[in-house]
Amino acid sequence: MVRVVSYNIHSGRDLFWRKRLNEMAATLRELQADVIGLQEVHQNGKYGFQAAYLADALEYEFAFAPSIPIADGYYGNALLTRLPVDHVGRLDLPARKEKRCVLQASLFCSGTRVSFWVTHCSLNQASRLEQMKLLTDKAAKKNTPLLLMGDFNALNVSFAPMLTDCALATGQDHLATLPAFRRRIDYLFASSHWRIKHYAVAPVKWSDHVPIIAELELLPPVPAK
Repeated sequence: MVRVVSYNIHSGRDLFWRKRLNEMAATLRELQADVIGLQEVHQNGKYGFQAAYLADALEYEFAFAPSIPIADGYYGNALLTRLPVDHVGRLDLPARKEKRCVLQASLFCSGTRVSFWVTHCSLNQASRLEQMKLLTDKAAKKNTPLLLMGDFNALNVSFAPMLTDCALATGQDHLATLPAFRRRIDYLFASSHWRIKHYAVAPVKWSDHVPIIAELELLPPVPAK
């Protein structure tokens, strides 16, 4: 069983812009995930090296994929994991304003190489549609286990039938991930290599988003005919 969390940490701040990185670390520690995908992460002097800080607090390995250069550092997506890391890469997404990217990590899960992608799509609809198309094209070329997670900045996002929405598959798609607006814009999508066992959100107020959690079982490979 693999437990996965995706969390937009809002630069380590809550709705009132109060620093909440310590509380986020405590919540993530309690969730005991094997893999954590993070969005809106700062790696700079002003806001702190947030991915490194959280990884150190949890005693996990981390990877960071910069999207936007900022003062003395970068802003982007991160992945924290206690699974063995094979490879980490970064894919730029088409964007008309703010740059966006996908962190692409290859990890070993029970000896099987598995892909975990972490992304944060644009608010701009035209850019977001282009990003979704690229993600669809890239995912379609994968024939190994894949989990795609992140903040997609949209309602009713779907990659069906190629990828399954973990919330929808478990009947939990009514759970908001952006509580102040009662919207679900954060998602975890799984390829057909996975059996989705559980999905939930953690009702904490450390960010404008809440962490989303899924438990999945990697299915045995189908024997070659």
